Amino acid sequence: MRLFLDENLVTGNELTPDGVLTYIALRKMIDENIFLKKLDATEDCISVARMAFSLVGAWEKYPKAFTDALQRGIYELVAVDKIKIVQSFSKGMEFVLDIKNLYLDTSKEGQHFVMVSTDEVCKILSHECDMKKKISILKYYVALISSFDWSTNMKVRPDMPNLQGKIGHITQQYVAGLAGISDRTCQRYNVILEDELKMIYIYRSNDKIKEGDTLKQINNCYSRYEDKELCELYAADFENKMGHNHRIMRTKKSKEQADNNRRLAQIYNRICEGYGGDYKEETVRNVFKYITNKNKILIDEIDRKQSQEYLSSSDKGYIENLQSQIRETLIFEQFPYLNEDSQNEKTETSDWEEPDPMDDLFTVEEILDMPTASDVVA
Repeated sequence: MRLFLDENLVTGNELTPDGVLTYIALRKMIDENIFLKKLDATEDCISVARMAFSLVGAWEKYPKAFTDALQRGIYELVAVDKIKIVQSFSKGMEFVLDIKNLYLDTSKEGQHFVMVSTDEVCKILSHECDMKKKISILKYYVALISSFDWSTNMKVRPDMPNLQGKIGHITQQYVAGLAGISDRTCQRYNVILEDELKMIYIYRSNDKIKEGDTLKQINNCYSRYEDKELCELYAADFENKMGHNHRIMRTKKSKEQADNNRRLAQIYNRICEGYGGDYKEETVRNVFKYITNKNKILIDEIDRKQSQEYLSSSDKGYIENLQSQIRETLIFEQFPYLNEDSQNEKTETSDWEEPDPMDDLFTVEEILDMPTASDVVA
């Protein structure tokens, strides 16, 4: 069952984790009662045990920490004018409540909801750890889901499926604020939700984005665990377009130089096909310079990337793409004058001169645009 929660109520400091827990229980009970759901009735007799049952089903005994939290949550909701206690029984364990203010009209425009499933709630509260921690994790999970991006641009991204409400990409500090916990506690809860419960997926980028004259770490991307592939797709696309490390320094080539490089790549493929004898020595030397210098740029970038402590699936795919563009140079052994050159001096950089560190960045797609045997015209 999918539950709609008031985003402004379940995030921030208006309610503690106890208040959020009780609110979720009451929202579920409203959705299960057709009269309450349609506002045909606004009062109901509700016990703490009934709320516990609505959240986790029948247990042999509900922990005292659980029932106490639900009881405290009742008074929190009263304090923020979301419910009214009409009557109280059994030492505050049963109530007649007016819950009219918990009603949500999900058809109205401009309202902000968080959608969670009853299975997700039950899974967190049934996990094997301290009940107080589980209740806090539940509020954090709701806060994290509330941060997922519902903007229109997540729906209309080119060559992407609809990502609305599936991906979160704001800072951990901001999510911590929504949940009312520290960054460090966020990290501990992430371990439980990602590794133990398999409820969330986190794409941790090793890349940075350039903001003015500084480099800033790219935010983690979050999704539900079942949307893991979508999260990786979005994050990899962002890294490839915006990530500093996914860009290689562009050489300062004029259009004529770019055209010449394409011509040299075509000639290289002709040499590989056995037509090396058709070209003058100067042309072969230029092709050799072009291939060896471009190989060096690719190898340097591969080495830099592989030196990272952790490689994401995007990083591995990026490396594989670079490796696929490295060209075989043994074919040049048929030209004795090149062997003589290698004994006397290092290969010059020619048009692939050492780039200025921060000038003319170009994307991975651009550096991988070197023609191959399958796409050149001889």
